[in-house]
Amino acid sequence: MKIMSTKRLTVTLIITSLTAWVARAAPAGTQTNVAPQAERILASACQYLQEMPYFGLTAEIWREHVTSSGQKLQFARTVNMEVKRPNRFHMDIASPHSQRGFWYDGKSLTVLDKQPGVFSMAPMPGTLDAAIDKAHDELGIDLPLIDLAVSDPYKNATAKVVTGAYYGLSPVLGVDCHHLAFTQDNVDWQVWIQDGPQPLIRKFVITHKTEEGAPEFTALITVWNITERISDSDFEFEAPRGAMQVEMRSAQTRMNEGGSGKALAAPKSK
Repeated sequence: MKIMSTKRLTVTLIITSLTAWVARAAPAGTQTNVAPQAERILASACQYLQEMPYFGLTAEIWREHVTSSGQKLQFARTVNMEVKRPNRFHMDIASPHSQRGFWYDGKSLTVLDKQPGVFSMAPMPGTLDAAIDKAHDELGIDLPLIDLAVSDPYKNATAKVVTGAYYGLSPVLGVDCHHLAFTQDNVDWQVWIQDGPQPLIRKFVITHKTEEGAPEFTALITVWNITERISDSDFEFEAPRGAMQVEMRSAQTRMNEGGSGKALAAPKSK
């Protein structure tokens, strides 16, 4: 839940990366004003998430783009994610324009671009937190919602919070949820947490208030799977028939090329 990190997934993807809820320590002297009820409910949801040994989810995410004329456009993707603590995740991201898969098995990260059918692998540290950092910092890979898998989601979510408020119960897809809203220097964010004994996060909205037009990132988690045990084999990559392995390009390489291009190098012409 990294809505505030500049190091990890800086909600621009989350989000683009969601997903970007991993943050660093708040600057010295930062004053916070968070309503006790908002703090308690968020802490409960993060603790519940942190204690899950494994989980799966399906989410619809929307990212706004503000045109030069000021018109706001929404672009949607579907995310399917599986996590097994402490060191495995699998994610599929699908949109009308691309389909990509990500596998982390505790040793390496594999990225598959299903069209045109290329994949690449990179060695990774042995924990989710460290692998998320390396994927972002060295490879420039921002994974929506991946911050739901970090080891301390509450600390990461609140590190740069300035204010927090509670706005009562509100339905999300027919499920009663607690509506919380928080502010930070560069973003405002809202989260809807399921009422009852399973405080699951059902929705969140991030507003990039310092960017022109204040574009929003929205994630709606439509399915949670917290009971079905996930096998280690689900996190092992098997190359599809005909897929070609290519070089994984670092973030620095792409920056040197003008900040454009994908993490996967294009296949070389024969």
